[in-house]
Amino acid sequence: MAQAFVAPMFALNSTGQASVTIDLLERRPFLAWCTVTMTDSLANFDRDNAIAADIFLVDGVVQPIRVFNGDHFGPFGSGANLRPGAIRGFGRLINCWLRVFHIGDLEAYGEAIVLTLD
Repeated sequence: MAQAFVAPMFALNSTGQASVTIDLLERRPFLAWCTVTMTDSLANFDRDNAIAADIFLVDGVVQPIRVFNGDHFGPFGSGANLRPGAIRGFGRLINCWLRVFHIGDLEAYGEAIVLTLD
C-alpha cells in the first residue's frame, strides 16, 4: 500500500544546513524529492547567496553529483556538491539535505517528501 512521508528541514543562519533521514521501515520502491518552501533574506539576496535541497544518501549510498565547482561548490567528489533533487529508487533510508550558502544573509525552510510506490 502506498504511503507518503514528509519531514521538515530548517536551514537557519546559526548552522546554514539541515539534514533529515526518512525511514520506510523496509526496502520499498519510492519516489523522493526535496522542496524549498520559504527563504528569508536577512540582508541582501545577491550573487553570494544560494539554496540547495537534494537527496544525499539512499541506504548509505551517496547519490551522484549533479553540480560541482564554481563559487558555492567543491571539487568533484566533495560532499558540498549538489546531488539529485528528486529520484525514483528502491530502498529504506532516504537522507535529504537543505543548505544555504553565505549563512549570514539567508535562511530557508523546506521539506523532504517520500512516496512509496507499492
